[in-house]
Amino acid sequence: MKKIVIAIYFFAGIIFAQEISVISITPITSLEDGEFYYPVGNIDDSKIIFSSETYKGLWMLDNETGSIGKLNDYYSAGYEPAFTNDNKIIHRKDDFRNNKRFISIYEYNISERSERIIEDELRGIAQIKVVNGNEINYSRKQSLLEIKSNNKIVKTAANNLPIVMIENSNLILYQNGERKVVNPKGDGNYLWASISPDGSKLLFTFSGEGSFISDLSGKIITTMGYAHYPQWSNSGEWILYMKDYDDGERVIESDLYISSIDGLKEFKITDTKDIHEMYPVWSKSEDAVYCNSTEGIIYKIELKLN
Repeated sequence: MKKIVIAIYFFAGIIFAQEISVISITPITSLEDGEFYYPVGNIDDSKIIFSSETYKGLWMLDNETGSIGKLNDYYSAGYEPAFTNDNKIIHRKDDFRNNKRFISIYEYNISERSERIIEDELRGIAQIKVVNGNEINYSRKQSLLEIKSNNKIVKTAANNLPIVMIENSNLILYQNGERKVVNPKGDGNYLWASISPDGSKLLFTFSGEGSFISDLSGKIITTMGYAHYPQWSNSGEWILYMKDYDDGERVIESDLYISSIDGLKEFKITDTKDIHEMYPVWSKSEDAVYCNSTEGIIYKIELKLN
Protein backbone atom coordinates (compact mmCIF):
# COMPACT_ATOMS: atom_id res chain seq x y z
CA MET A 1 0.00 0.00 0.00
CA LYS A 2 1.15 3.49 -0.77
CA LYS A 3 2.08 5.69 2.16
CA ILE A 4 1.99 9.48 1.82
CA VAL A 5 4.83 11.18 3.65
CA ILE A 6 4.42 14.81 2.59
CA ALA A 7 3.85 16.99 5.64
CA ILE A 8 1.58 20.03 5.58
CA TYR A 9 4.22 22.57 6.43
CA PHE A 10 2.06 25.68 6.48
CA PHE A 11 1.06 24.74 10.00
CA ALA A 12 4.49 23.67 11.23
CA GLY A 13 6.17 25.40 14.07
CA ILE A 14 3.19 27.30 15.43
CA ILE A 15 3.55 27.71 19.20
CA PHE A 16 0.64 28.25 21.57
CA ALA A 17 1.46 30.13 24.77
CA GLN A 18 4.92 28.54 24.81
CA GLU A 19 3.33 25.28 25.84
CA ILE A 20 2.26 23.34 22.73
CA SER A 21 4.01 23.36 19.36
CA VAL A 22 2.47 21.86 16.24
CA ILE A 23 5.39 20.59 14.21
CA SER A 24 3.60 19.12 11.20
CA ILE A 25 0.37 17.60 9.93
CA THR A 26 0.96 14.59 7.70
CA PRO A 27 -1.52 12.32 5.88
CA ILE A 28 -0.42 8.73 6.50
CA THR A 29 -3.05 7.11 4.28
CA SER A 30 -4.45 8.14 0.92
CA LEU A 31 -7.78 7.65 -0.82
CA GLU A 32 -5.95 5.19 -3.07
CA ASP A 33 -5.56 3.00 0.03
CA GLY A 34 -9.23 3.34 0.97
CA GLU A 35 -11.43 5.45 3.23
CA PHE A 36 -10.50 4.99 6.89
CA TYR A 37 -11.81 6.29 10.21
CA TYR A 38 -11.36 6.01 14.02
CA PRO A 39 -7.59 5.42 14.37
CA VAL A 40 -6.07 3.71 17.44
CA GLY A 41 -2.33 3.31 18.12
CA ASN A 42 -0.49 0.54 19.95
CA ILE A 43 1.86 0.94 22.92
CA ASP A 44 4.92 2.05 20.91
CA ASP A 45 3.02 3.66 18.01
CA SER A 46 4.50 1.19 15.55
CA LYS A 47 1.03 0.04 14.50
CA ILE A 48 -2.18 1.99 13.83
CA ILE A 49 -5.55 0.34 13.34
CA PHE A 50 -8.62 1.95 11.80
CA SER A 51 -11.99 1.04 10.36
CA SER A 52 -14.63 2.06 7.85
CA GLU A 53 -17.05 4.88 8.56
CA THR A 54 -19.69 2.34 9.65
CA TYR A 55 -17.21 0.49 11.95
CA LYS A 56 -17.22 -2.51 9.58
CA GLY A 57 -13.82 -4.15 9.24
CA LEU A 58 -10.35 -3.47 10.62
CA TRP A 59 -7.17 -2.43 8.83
CA MET A 60 -3.67 -2.02 10.26
CA LEU A 61 -0.90 0.36 9.20
CA ASP A 62 2.68 -0.61 9.96
CA ASN A 63 4.39 2.72 10.69
CA GLU A 64 7.81 1.26 9.96
CA THR A 65 7.06 -0.11 6.49
CA GLY A 66 4.08 2.06 5.53
CA SER A 67 2.10 -1.02 4.50
CA ILE A 68 -1.62 -1.33 5.15
CA GLY A 69 -3.28 -4.71 5.59
CA LYS A 70 -6.90 -5.68 6.09
CA LEU A 71 -7.45 -7.78 9.21
CA ASN A 72 -11.14 -8.59 8.85
CA ASP A 73 -14.49 -7.50 7.47
CA TYR A 74 -16.57 -8.00 10.62
CA TYR A 75 -19.48 -5.79 11.61
CA SER A 76 -18.59 -3.45 14.52
CA ALA A 77 -14.92 -4.54 14.59
CA GLY A 78 -13.98 -0.86 14.41
CA TYR A 79 -16.10 0.13 17.42
CA GLU A 80 -13.66 0.77 20.29
CA PRO A 81 -10.99 -1.82 19.42
CA ALA A 82 -7.96 -1.82 21.71
CA PHE A 83 -4.36 -3.00 21.77
CA THR A 84 -2.97 -5.02 24.65
CA ASN A 85 0.56 -4.35 25.92
CA ASP A 86 1.74 -7.55 24.23
CA ASN A 87 0.54 -6.26 20.83
CA LYS A 88 -2.70 -8.14 20.44
CA ILE A 89 -5.87 -6.47 19.24
CA ILE A 90 -9.15 -6.96 21.09
CA HIS A 91 -12.26 -6.21 19.07
CA ARG A 92 -15.87 -7.21 18.71
CA LYS A 93 -17.87 -8.84 15.95
CA ASP A 94 -21.62 -8.33 15.71
CA ASP A 95 -24.00 -10.78 14.08
CA PHE A 96 -27.73 -10.28 13.60
CA ARG A 97 -30.40 -12.98 13.58
CA ASN A 98 -34.16 -12.62 14.00
CA ASN A 99 -33.70 -8.91 14.77
CA LYS A 100 -31.33 -9.74 17.63
CA ARG A 101 -27.70 -8.69 18.04
CA PHE A 102 -25.10 -11.25 19.09
CA ILE A 103 -21.66 -9.95 20.12
CA SER A 104 -18.47 -12.00 19.95
CA ILE A 105 -15.12 -10.92 21.40
CA TYR A 106 -12.07 -11.59 19.25
CA GLU A 107 -8.32 -11.42 19.79
CA TYR A 108 -5.98 -10.81 16.84
CA ASN A 109 -2.35 -11.84 17.37
CA ILE A 110 -0.18 -9.49 15.30
CA SER A 111 3.03 -11.51 15.42
CA GLU A 112 1.27 -14.75 14.42
CA ARG A 113 -1.25 -13.08 12.09
CA SER A 114 -3.98 -15.19 13.60
CA GLU A 115 -7.24 -14.63 15.41
CA ARG A 116 -9.22 -16.50 18.00
CA ILE A 117 -12.66 -16.15 19.50
CA ILE A 118 -12.55 -15.31 23.20
CA GLU A 119 -16.31 -15.16 23.76
CA ASP A 120 -18.88 -16.22 21.20
CA GLU A 121 -22.27 -14.64 20.52
CA LEU A 122 -23.14 -12.96 23.78
CA ARG A 123 -26.23 -10.87 24.38
CA GLY A 124 -26.56 -7.70 26.40
CA ILE A 125 -22.92 -6.52 26.45
CA ALA A 126 -22.46 -2.80 27.10
CA GLN A 127 -18.76 -2.16 26.35
CA ILE A 128 -15.52 -4.11 26.01
CA LYS A 129 -12.39 -2.51 27.52
CA VAL A 130 -8.74 -3.43 27.93
CA VAL A 131 -7.64 -2.32 31.41
CA ASN A 132 -4.07 -2.18 32.77
CA GLY A 133 -2.68 -3.11 29.39
CA ASN A 134 -3.87 -6.73 29.24
CA GLU A 135 -7.05 -7.21 31.30
CA ILE A 136 -10.12 -7.67 29.11
CA ASN A 137 -13.30 -6.50 30.82
CA TYR A 138 -16.89 -6.16 29.75
CA SER A 139 -20.15 -5.43 31.52
CA ARG A 140 -23.23 -7.60 31.15
CA LYS A 141 -26.45 -7.73 33.11
CA GLN A 142 -25.15 -5.14 35.59
CA SER A 143 -21.99 -7.11 36.36
CA LEU A 144 -18.36 -6.45 35.47
CA LEU A 145 -16.68 -9.53 34.00
CA GLU A 146 -13.03 -10.23 33.26
CA ILE A 147 -11.68 -12.66 30.70
CA LYS A 148 -8.66 -14.50 32.11
CA SER A 149 -5.75 -15.75 29.99
CA ASN A 150 -7.24 -19.26 29.95
CA ASN A 151 -10.52 -17.79 28.62
CA LYS A 152 -12.19 -18.36 31.97
CA ILE A 153 -14.82 -15.70 32.69
CA VAL A 154 -14.88 -14.38 36.23
CA LYS A 155 -16.98 -11.76 37.94
CA THR A 156 -14.58 -9.00 38.91
CA ALA A 157 -15.04 -8.62 42.65
CA ALA A 158 -11.94 -6.73 43.69
CA ASN A 159 -10.83 -4.45 40.89
CA ASN A 160 -8.88 -1.81 42.82
CA LEU A 161 -8.69 0.57 39.90
CA PRO A 162 -12.05 2.02 38.85
CA ILE A 163 -13.58 1.07 35.52
CA VAL A 164 -16.28 3.20 33.89
CA MET A 165 -18.86 1.77 31.52
CA ILE A 166 -21.81 3.30 29.71
CA GLU A 167 -24.87 1.11 30.15
CA ASN A 168 -28.18 2.19 28.62
CA SER A 169 -26.80 5.76 28.36
CA ASN A 170 -25.94 5.80 32.10
CA LEU A 171 -22.48 6.37 33.57
CA ILE A 172 -21.61 3.28 35.63
CA LEU A 173 -18.57 3.02 37.92
CA TYR A 174 -17.21 -0.38 38.96
CA GLN A 175 -14.70 -0.57 41.80
CA ASN A 176 -13.91 -3.00 44.62
CA GLY A 177 -16.77 -5.27 43.66
CA GLU A 178 -19.35 -2.49 43.73
CA ARG A 179 -21.46 -1.09 40.91
CA LYS A 180 -22.51 2.54 41.16
CA VAL A 181 -24.67 4.67 38.89
CA VAL A 182 -22.85 8.01 38.88
CA ASN A 183 -24.67 10.27 36.36
CA PRO A 184 -23.15 13.61 37.46
CA LYS A 185 -25.59 15.57 35.27
CA GLY A 186 -28.65 13.54 36.15
CA ASP A 187 -30.59 11.36 33.73
CA GLY A 188 -29.71 11.75 30.08
CA ASN A 189 -27.39 10.47 27.39
CA TYR A 190 -23.76 9.96 28.46
CA LEU A 191 -21.03 9.47 25.86
CA TRP A 192 -17.26 8.92 25.59
CA ALA A 193 -16.58 8.20 29.26
CA SER A 194 -13.10 7.35 30.56
CA ILE A 195 -11.08 7.27 33.77
CA SER A 196 -8.03 9.51 34.26
CA PRO A 197 -4.64 7.74 34.18
CA ASP A 198 -4.28 8.15 37.94
CA GLY A 199 -7.73 6.64 38.52
CA SER A 200 -9.16 9.66 40.34
CA LYS A 201 -11.37 11.42 37.78
CA LEU A 202 -14.09 10.80 35.22
CA LEU A 203 -14.14 12.40 31.78
CA PHE A 204 -17.42 12.27 29.88
CA THR A 205 -19.75 14.03 27.47
CA PHE A 206 -23.37 14.75 28.37
CA SER A 207 -25.51 15.11 25.28
CA GLY A 208 -26.79 18.65 24.78
CA GLU A 209 -24.52 20.23 27.41
CA GLY A 210 -20.91 19.38 26.56
CA SER A 211 -18.01 17.59 28.24
CA PHE A 212 -17.07 17.54 31.91
CA ILE A 213 -14.54 16.22 34.39
CA SER A 214 -15.80 14.98 37.74
CA ASP A 215 -14.41 13.10 40.71
CA LEU A 216 -15.47 9.49 41.17
CA SER A 217 -18.45 10.51 43.28
CA GLY A 218 -19.80 12.58 40.38
CA LYS A 219 -18.89 16.04 41.67
CA ILE A 220 -18.11 18.26 38.67
CA ILE A 221 -14.53 19.58 38.73
CA THR A 222 -14.22 21.10 35.25
CA THR A 223 -16.79 22.25 32.73
CA MET A 224 -15.17 21.99 29.32
CA GLY A 225 -18.06 23.13 27.16
CA TYR A 226 -18.36 21.98 23.56
CA ALA A 227 -15.71 19.25 23.36
CA HIS A 228 -16.64 16.08 21.51
CA TYR A 229 -14.79 12.74 21.71
CA PRO A 230 -12.58 13.86 24.65
CA GLN A 231 -9.40 11.84 25.31
CA TRP A 232 -7.01 11.86 28.29
CA SER A 233 -3.31 12.22 27.58
CA ASN A 234 -1.21 9.46 29.17
CA SER A 235 0.17 11.96 31.68
CA GLY A 236 -3.35 13.02 32.66
CA GLU A 237 -2.41 16.69 32.17
CA TRP A 238 -4.25 17.35 28.89
CA ILE A 239 -7.54 16.60 27.17
CA LEU A 240 -7.74 16.20 23.40
CA TYR A 241 -11.06 16.67 21.57
CA MET A 242 -12.83 17.89 18.46
CA LYS A 243 -15.30 20.67 17.80
CA ASP A 244 -17.43 19.50 14.91
CA TYR A 245 -20.42 21.25 13.35
CA ASP A 246 -22.94 20.01 10.81
CA ASP A 247 -25.85 21.33 8.79
CA GLY A 248 -28.11 18.45 9.74
CA GLU A 249 -26.82 16.20 6.98
CA ARG A 250 -23.04 16.50 6.82
CA VAL A 251 -20.12 17.92 8.76
CA ILE A 252 -19.30 21.41 7.55
CA GLU A 253 -16.51 22.26 10.00
CA SER A 254 -14.33 20.37 12.47
CA ASP A 255 -11.02 21.17 14.16
CA LEU A 256 -9.03 19.67 17.01
CA TYR A 257 -8.18 21.20 20.38
CA ILE A 258 -6.13 20.43 23.47
CA SER A 259 -7.14 21.77 26.88
CA SER A 260 -5.58 21.72 30.32
CA ILE A 261 -7.62 19.60 32.73
CA ASP A 262 -8.73 22.68 34.66
CA GLY A 263 -10.18 24.07 31.43
CA LEU A 264 -8.27 27.34 31.76
CA LYS A 265 -6.06 26.84 28.71
CA GLU A 266 -7.39 25.78 25.33
CA PHE A 267 -5.20 25.40 22.26
CA LYS A 268 -6.45 24.94 18.71
CA ILE A 269 -4.12 22.48 16.99
CA THR A 270 -5.74 22.41 13.54
CA ASP A 271 -7.10 25.29 11.52
CA THR A 272 -7.75 23.89 8.07
CA LYS A 273 -10.79 25.09 6.13
CA ASP A 274 -10.65 22.34 3.52
CA ILE A 275 -9.90 19.48 5.94
CA HIS A 276 -12.34 18.50 8.67
CA GLU A 277 -10.33 16.58 11.29
CA MET A 278 -12.30 14.24 13.56
CA TYR A 279 -11.99 11.45 16.16
CA PRO A 280 -8.53 12.33 17.48
CA VAL A 281 -6.46 10.04 19.70
CA TRP A 282 -3.12 10.56 21.42
CA SER A 283 -0.01 8.65 20.57
CA LYS A 284 1.22 6.82 23.66
CA SER A 285 4.25 9.12 23.92
CA GLU A 286 2.03 12.25 23.70
CA ASP A 287 4.22 13.68 20.93
CA ALA A 288 1.60 13.07 18.25
CA VAL A 289 -2.12 12.92 17.59
CA TYR A 290 -3.86 10.67 15.08
CA CYS A 291 -7.20 11.56 13.51
CA ASN A 292 -9.28 11.07 10.39
CA SER A 293 -10.72 13.58 7.98
CA THR A 294 -14.33 13.45 6.85
CA GLU A 295 -12.99 12.22 3.49
CA GLY A 296 -11.49 9.15 5.17
CA ILE A 297 -7.80 10.06 5.30
CA ILE A 298 -5.80 9.28 8.46
CA TYR A 299 -3.50 12.10 9.64
CA LYS A 300 -0.63 12.30 12.08
CA ILE A 301 -0.12 15.61 13.87
CA GLU A 302 3.32 15.92 15.44
CA LEU A 303 3.41 17.92 18.68
CA LYS A 304 5.90 19.28 21.13
CA LEU A 305 4.54 19.81 24.62
CA ASN A 306 6.82 22.33 26.36
